[in-house]
Amino acid sequence: MGVYVGNERPGSPMPAVTIVIVNWNKRQHVINLLDSLRSIEYDNYSIVIVDNASTDDSVTAIRGHELPVVLLENRENLGGTGGFNAGMNHAIGHLSQEYIWLLDNDAEVLPGTLGALVTLMEGDKTIGLAGSCIMSPEDHGLIVEAGAFVGWRSGTSDPHLRYHRIDSCQGARVIDVDSVAACSALVRAEVVRRVGVMDERFFLHWDDIDYSIRVRDAGFRVVASLDAPAFHGAEKGYSPITLYYDFRNALLFQAKHRQGSGLLISAWNILGNYLSSLVYLFLLGQRKPALYLFAALRDFMNRRFGRAPISPAELAAPASTGNPVGCGQLGKFRNVLLFAVGSFDDVAAAVRGIKGCEPSASVTVAVAADRAEVYRLPEVDALIRFDLFRSGLRGKLATAWAILGGGFHCGITAGGPFVVPYAFLLRRNLFFDLRDRTFRRSGVSLLALWKVPLAMVTGKLLAALFLVPVARTCRGLRKA
Repeated sequence: MGVYVGNERPGSPMPAVTIVIVNWNKRQHVINLLDSLRSIEYDNYSIVIVDNASTDDSVTAIRGHELPVVLLENRENLGGTGGFNAGMNHAIGHLSQEYIWLLDNDAEVLPGTLGALVTLMEGDKTIGLAGSCIMSPEDHGLIVEAGAFVGWRSGTSDPHLRYHRIDSCQGARVIDVDSVAACSALVRAEVVRRVGVMDERFFLHWDDIDYSIRVRDAGFRVVASLDAPAFHGAEKGYSPITLYYDFRNALLFQAKHRQGSGLLISAWNILGNYLSSLVYLFLLGQRKPALYLFAALRDFMNRRFGRAPISPAELAAPASTGNPVGCGQLGKFRNVLLFAVGSFDDVAAAVRGIKGCEPSASVTVAVAADRAEVYRLPEVDALIRFDLFRSGLRGKLATAWAILGGGFHCGITAGGPFVVPYAFLLRRNLFFDLRDRTFRRSGVSLLALWKVPLAMVTGKLLAALFLVPVARTCRGLRKA
């Protein structure tokens, strides 16, 4: 493989930028991104694409694109961290640049995005890492996040300005944050040389948060810019793979950056939340995802990091076994509560399916509070927001009261295997299966409500059991 420096122009008044893109089995997405890069208003850049052993003909498509790129082909999937690291190491070792722009393969950028980020960092040398304002690809006026802040006690990451309207944002256009998403982030080459590359133990999730904190700890500012938009969806729904990386890597992140009583508090909250989810999945009959979630804890305690031991294909949900519900039956449910568990496509398809059976049906979407605004669809009549992890007892009771008093004839879960505990408050529940666009009956009902408090209590007991061993593992990792 030869090194090709794309539009890099020695002596250009624009600082040299290397664009690093990681791709894995998203052929059309990476081509769309390259298409958008053809229009950027910046003429001193080179492109490095790292392919993580794709099997969907991505490599052939990338080679055939008119934009010249350096293509690095990994022999196996090294995740986001391994992919970005390969690109950053190549850039630092072989190319000459002042900045490195990290891009996810499914992001989309505007012509002025890169120029805005470079101008910002050129104007303030204390900024080491600048992230785009991530916008919804479904609604270009809706912010997905403008950076994020770490919830140190809760062990969570809270996106800033999640689902605010961009035209309603007043005040500062550049915001100091704890972290920015690597789907569009500009980092100084000097910072990479000083701080190093990403921690490949994360593989996916929490990796960019960890890197941002390391940059900040090295004395640089980490900021998000409202004037440098990039489009990247957050509506991918729940999955066992996501829960595995979030659980294991949240503990790894805390081990790296917390100690003493602060570590105990955050570890306790992480364990309580995820172990309650584990028991809940088990009680729902989702044993494979439940055991997989336990594998996240086991792997952390055994210091096994990197790629998860089971592939997404092995965890694919089996075909639905519940009896199908035809339009004739579904049409009797005039007031439907739709639980948004899956991706945006899952939920939107379920809404269309309901309206297709009964155009006059009233559809209310129950959705996590930080995902709500994207579901203000023309076919949706109302929203009920909830927060399973952060809301206190009063908030949970308020949500339960809204559901109990809503007069809903039926609850429908779009996406799985996770079922929102509030679904047990309804007498009838269905699943929507995106694969065959069918509605099927489920065993979730008011009669099985006992599973929810049992999962919560058992999860807390398990958290108490594992707290000391986890804290010991954290201390060991910190000393290593």
